[in-house]
Amino acid sequence: MKVASLVTALVATLSACGPAAVPGAREAPLPPPAAARRTGAAFLDGALQAYPETGARGLLAVTDRASGRVASYDSALVALVLARRGERERAGRVLVGLRALQAADGSVPFSFVLPRPDGGVPYVRAGAVAWVGYAAAEYLDAERGGTARDDAVALARGAADYLLARQVTTAGDPRSGLVRGGAGTLRYAFDARGRVEEIIEPGLVEWTSTEHNVDAYFFFRALARVTGEARFAEAARTIGAALPRLWQASQGQLARGVGASGVDAVATLDCASWGAVFLDANGDRDRADTSAAVADGRYATKDPRTAVSGHKAQARGPLVESAVLRERLELPARDWSDLALVWPEGSAGVAFAAWRAGRSARAKEILDALEPLRDADGALPTATVQVPFVFDTRPSVAATAWVELLRFELGRDPARPTLWAP
Repeated sequence: MKVASLVTALVATLSACGPAAVPGAREAPLPPPAAARRTGAAFLDGALQAYPETGARGLLAVTDRASGRVASYDSALVALVLARRGERERAGRVLVGLRALQAADGSVPFSFVLPRPDGGVPYVRAGAVAWVGYAAAEYLDAERGGTARDDAVALARGAADYLLARQVTTAGDPRSGLVRGGAGTLRYAFDARGRVEEIIEPGLVEWTSTEHNVDAYFFFRALARVTGEARFAEAARTIGAALPRLWQASQGQLARGVGASGVDAVATLDCASWGAVFLDANGDRDRADTSAAVADGRYATKDPRTAVSGHKAQARGPLVESAVLRERLELPARDWSDLALVWPEGSAGVAFAAWRAGRSARAKEILDALEPLRDADGALPTATVQVPFVFDTRPSVAATAWVELLRFELGRDPARPTLWAP
């Protein structure tokens, strides 16, 4: 079916979808009463750059200005922030930029260095594809018009096709119902001069990540709402039935993922915080409350240098999983239990879970605690401690965007959420 036909079909089904799930250009822009929020928005605006492959029509968020690196997940988040500020036209331009990156199979590169992806071994992650598709679905759900509508339709449908093709359907497989991780496996080695080399090995990724599947679950739900198509609603239901199998009662949260040989029981922050939001939307309020409390408790930390409180990615386990890197690099600690590191993006996820659990005051407290970390440009850092090949301390598009998104949610009626709406 041609894109023009897809648009016609979408317009026909939108009339049955009720009011827009996210704010569009006709809704009042996000008010910025605090200086920190204004500068956060300004930092994200400054990260946007015209993507020449679109004739300057498309925009992408530059994750690292020094290297010109672009991450598709970051650009999707910025599109969501722009939509909530009432800047629909600019949000659409980001989707145009992302659409220009999309391959024939619907995948979008996880990251690349400008001016364009190098065309080598693809490195794709299902979670990033789902976020890109979700941003496009929100754009389509907000209003029926828009100059980027054709691009958004193609972007969302392509992302959905990619994820659907990677949903495990084999009965008895422990991954059954879940979406596999993507393509390309990252491996580390040292060259003759002792420098680290990142090597992407080709091939499909066979493991399934809890985080990626939470992302895909909300994307499929949003796209089903926009299009009215049963296959997208069914894909979300299938994931919704499969993910609870990864619940770890002893941990009070979902495990990190599952492979063909069984569950990867490592406990991580995203699987507790984002997992809580999923469990709530999936109708499991008791486990959602437990997981939200675990996210805010088990991973809580305080950075000794800045005295800022927040949350870290893991409570325990090797700081760097690659044995090659652990043996050769100087690390700030060997184990997560020995490191007090605040990860602002992850802390925002904990605030998200708290807000959805009905604890708005706690959610605001978490976000407010991060404000001393803002730099002069208004950006929040990736983390407060450098962990080689895991976290840096540079300004972070993702962290800054997540706090903007959560500030918007906290300013709304809790019964009318926009981000990952139940």
